[in-house]
Amino acid sequence: MYARIAINIVGVRFQVTPGELIVVAVVVGTPYLIVGAIWSSTHTEHLQHMSGADLVVSYLGSIVSWPVLLFADVCMT
Repeated sequence: MYARIAINIVGVRFQVTPGELIVVAVVVGTPYLIVGAIWSSTHTEHLQHMSGADLVVSYLGSIVSWPVLLFADVCMT
């Protein structure tokens, strides 16, 4: 009686409920955001001259894009 959503991943079809998708998003998203917050908190050089909305948007953007920033930081050194 639950609504099922069909998802195709590499030719394999899965039928999942919205609740199952939410659980997967929480399980995958929580560590991603925790690592992003740690990365952003330890790499704040670019935030020193910002304030207000610019500071908030830049900090949140660095939380979301930490894998790209990590790769760029490794390649620059």
